[in-house]
Amino acid sequence: MDDAFLQFYTATPKFTHAPGLEVMDALCARLGDPQRELRCVHIAGTNGKGSCAAMVCAMLRAAGYRTGLYTSPDLTGPWERIKVDGVDITLPELRAVTQRVKAACAGLEEPSYFEKLTAAAFLYFAERRCDYVVLETGLGGRLDATNVIKRPAVSVIMPIGLDHTAVLGDTLTAIAGEKAGIVKPGCPVVCAVQPPAAEAVIRARCADAGAPLRVVDINKVHPLSHSLAGQRFDYGDMEDLSLALLGRHQAENACAAVEAGRTLGLSEADIRAGLAAAHWPCRFEYVPGAPPFLLDGAHNGHGAAALAAGLAEYFPRTRFTMVMGVMKDKSWEEMLDILSPLAVRAVCLAPEGPRALPAAELAAAFTARGVPAEPAGGLDRVLALCRAHDEPVCACGSLYYIGYLRRMLKGERQPWR
Repeated sequence: MDDAFLQFYTATPKFTHAPGLEVMDALCARLGDPQRELRCVHIAGTNGKGSCAAMVCAMLRAAGYRTGLYTSPDLTGPWERIKVDGVDITLPELRAVTQRVKAACAGLEEPSYFEKLTAAAFLYFAERRCDYVVLETGLGGRLDATNVIKRPAVSVIMPIGLDHTAVLGDTLTAIAGEKAGIVKPGCPVVCAVQPPAAEAVIRARCADAGAPLRVVDINKVHPLSHSLAGQRFDYGDMEDLSLALLGRHQAENACAAVEAGRTLGLSEADIRAGLAAAHWPCRFEYVPGAPPFLLDGAHNGHGAAALAAGLAEYFPRTRFTMVMGVMKDKSWEEMLDILSPLAVRAVCLAPEGPRALPAAELAAAFTARGVPAEPAGGLDRVLALCRAHDEPVCACGSLYYIGYLRRMLKGERQPWR
């Protein structure tokens, strides 16, 4: 199968021009502005964006709407980022829209990888006549390629933490300002549970824009039960909600999705059905076996703290074989400080790409924190080292390898690359 067309995306740098929406606006204009035909739910934040997007999408599908979903990053290939009614865009379909995007790029300052793929997604969703499209921002919000949409049905801002500080700023206030850039005049906004400094920025932005605001009230979230099969919780007057996603942080993410569903006018029955049906792989996902694996895409300090809390809740007094591969531009040392006390040993690898931290350097950092660690050259070696011990395994750090590890654990054929 010819995969050359994918290089149109994968061979493009993450950043190709100065920050701004001018290139994306010009590209969309050449394509006939397909984003203007779409009724969008726009989701920004540091952590929990994809999980919330999956839940809102499931609610809309339960209500009978044809629903597009655009998320990032992917687990094994860019086609996973573009879905309609839960089904990935096919390779022939992606090739067809890519040809149009490529032609529209001629003579423009080169769009970035994410801009090209976002334009392709807009085209595809418009062609499939989606009733709603759930869009996850890639980086920030104000200058993110998805922010060319003008009148979202609802904007959702998920929990904000310190990440991408070189681009977004090194304070919660600065980062919240970038994320709140998705707020549009008069368009409703949902705010997830936030640090006070971030919430203050979001409230001020909504007030300035005349945007109606719903804020998740953490005091109304009451856990009822949890197991490795799922969890149940109350949220205000919605009692005994069922969620397949694990971890207290996912219950809090679900409350943001509930508020988004309410804003969209969905029935309580559809909101409940969507939460119960939502699935989002490699986010605190349990894979049974000998030993069992817990897969999580935590890749910054905020995510590591949520992961540590989940491990303590679901596996009390347990220490793990910790598998980790990280990008060197992430807050990986903070992650190690949080997760090392839960590790009996560590197996380290380097995800693909120039941003990856060398496995030997990561292993040395674990060892310096009192955790015996070994670098592994590939996933086959990772599995061998994990299966040599009885402890459960926690794999985290970067979705750029966890998706392939998941397929190996489940005995699935590796995707065409």
